[in-house]
Amino acid sequence: MRNSGRTVIDFNKDWKFLKMPRAGGLSELAIESENFDDSICESVNLPHTWNAKDGADGRGGIEEGGEHYYRGLGGYRKKFTLPKNTEDELIYVEFGAANTVAEVYVNGSFVGRHEGGYSAFRFDITDFLRFGSENLICVKVNNAPTDHIPPITDQGDFTKMGGLYREVRLIAVPRLHIDLMNFGSSGVYITPTNISETSADIHVLARLRNNGSGQKSVNIVIEIIDAAGDVVGKSESRENINPKNTADFNTIISIINPHFWNGVDDPYLYAAKVTLVSDSGEVLDEVIENFGVGTYHVNPEKGFFLNGRYYDLHGVNYHQDSFENGWAMTDEQRERDYEMMRDLGCTAVRMAHYQHAKYEYDLCDRLGLCVWSEIGIVNKMSANDDNLSIAAGFAENTKQQLRELIRQNYNHPSVIIWGLSNELFQMSDEIFELYSELRAIAKYEDKSRLTSFADAQFHGRFMELPGDVVGYNRYFGWYIDGANGAFGRWLDEYHEREKRPIAMTEYGGGGAISQHKDNIIWKNDIDSWGPRHPENYQSAMHEEIWRQFSQRAYLWGKFVWCMFDFASDGREEGDTKGQNDKGLCTRERLPKDAFYFYKSVWNPAPMLLLTEKRFAERPSLFPTVKVYSNAERVELFVNGVSLGFGAKNGTVFTWEYVKIKANELNKICVEARFNNGQMLKDCAEWKGV
Repeated sequence: MRNSGRTVIDFNKDWKFLKMPRAGGLSELAIESENFDDSICESVNLPHTWNAKDGADGRGGIEEGGEHYYRGLGGYRKKFTLPKNTEDELIYVEFGAANTVAEVYVNGSFVGRHEGGYSAFRFDITDFLRFGSENLICVKVNNAPTDHIPPITDQGDFTKMGGLYREVRLIAVPRLHIDLMNFGSSGVYITPTNISETSADIHVLARLRNNGSGQKSVNIVIEIIDAAGDVVGKSESRENINPKNTADFNTIISIINPHFWNGVDDPYLYAAKVTLVSDSGEVLDEVIENFGVGTYHVNPEKGFFLNGRYYDLHGVNYHQDSFENGWAMTDEQRERDYEMMRDLGCTAVRMAHYQHAKYEYDLCDRLGLCVWSEIGIVNKMSANDDNLSIAAGFAENTKQQLRELIRQNYNHPSVIIWGLSNELFQMSDEIFELYSELRAIAKYEDKSRLTSFADAQFHGRFMELPGDVVGYNRYFGWYIDGANGAFGRWLDEYHEREKRPIAMTEYGGGGAISQHKDNIIWKNDIDSWGPRHPENYQSAMHEEIWRQFSQRAYLWGKFVWCMFDFASDGREEGDTKGQNDKGLCTRERLPKDAFYFYKSVWNPAPMLLLTEKRFAERPSLFPTVKVYSNAERVELFVNGVSLGFGAKNGTVFTWEYVKIKANELNKICVEARFNNGQMLKDCAEWKGV
């Protein structure tokens, strides 16, 4: 499609794919050659991953790469012909992501290599193309473990799925254009400053590139457009760009009475349209970037504040993963997942543990979800556990990932945190020095946002790692006994020791929807690394944890681990293989009872859920009945007889020692009436056995 001086071509259909393991010598095949016979390949459309099935089936299967699923080389080929209107333009190929290393060839010639599995990247392929005839592009993608591309080796409790798992497109632009080779960014950076209720200064930086042979003069028009489509600010300027060079153009446009981006309550977006116009009036190039206006800060005692008001920041962790096709997610699947988060009542999401797809950040902008976004340092910086030396190339790749993360997502108002690591448990002078350098890069790249990390060590130099705020990952009630308010006491202790504001970036436990038990005792009945993960324990655990969190205003953010069960091929726990089952929903997006507990707390819309409906055969003839509801009163009926209103504890209602009949189905119903007159009812059938 043509878009004001640039042509964007969907490049996702009609690829050929071949898995190329070392076994049988397939990894040595010259799949990039124009003479390669691709009749042995399968036909695929992108996005595509070769680990959609074997990456979530447990500890069996192919072990190349050492993690029970295929971690190796795959090859993609596509033949194409360019539109005639692109013959005098530059042609870039843009990959949404390729995990982990991608080598690109056009018509048999090597174009470039990208290392890092989560960011977008582009190559200028103009000089390799044949205009007016057929071309061949080949991409070799390898998700084998490395010691220099984070997450290194086998680190990270998730399946690292290989392939071209995000969308690909071609972009044709004139020789003078908005730069497409600036760490995969749009080339436009928007920074609202001097923000008040009456005015805001919108600083716009546009990086321009002139690939022509002579100096070029260009008119730069920048318009600020509100949500109604009206222009509320404008700048025009004329610039000269030297040949084979880039130039940064800066301007400040003031707007009056700015409409703030106000989280889920009012996620208002502006747009900045940057247009390059030739002396003859021809539009050469144009980029439109959405942005928001607003401020936020974190108080170490009182929590998170958005636009000067307290804002309860709570939500979930989320991995890019779907039961349908693994990491090769569609935008429709992403929309489904984020709509479920909003239905839950989330105000925030932590995108674990790497840069996510651009469409996710767009969704969060529109839905008002605040975002913690991080790079892929997980657990280790060094593959050498003896001397903790960092491999050659690790530092540079990590810096690249950080710059890509920030520059590609700079304009998203939803992003509030740049995260530098997750659960780092190695420490040395070299590691601390690199970490400090990363934090300095983040602050240089973006002075408007906070930096942080998710810690699971809580001692020594780990507590001295540089960051504006910190996140703690802790699993009381799951890996650690959480009885008698242990979580809250632990938090209070570290709140006293930690000088910076604290968030809970991970907490939770497993839940298998086929498993239930009465009177669960953690020490006797929970096997956190094994098969015993009863669903009703998970929900009861979250109830208790949330009671402790809600009493501690100093927690500036609370992020449940996690929204959905996700692929983690080495795990075999609960009632699943190849998955981490700590989700509030199954991998198939079926909500567990714990989902409804948080919905009752976080979402003000009237709701009612009778818990343990899947616990249909009851070994106790005197079970406890439990309901989640944000109503003031809930009434219980057993076999049509009212047993009165439940004992209320927040949004949890209980009836103790409810008698049911043995060897027959008992009808259990609950009813709640709300102030608006709405009445909700929920029922189940339980059999006493």
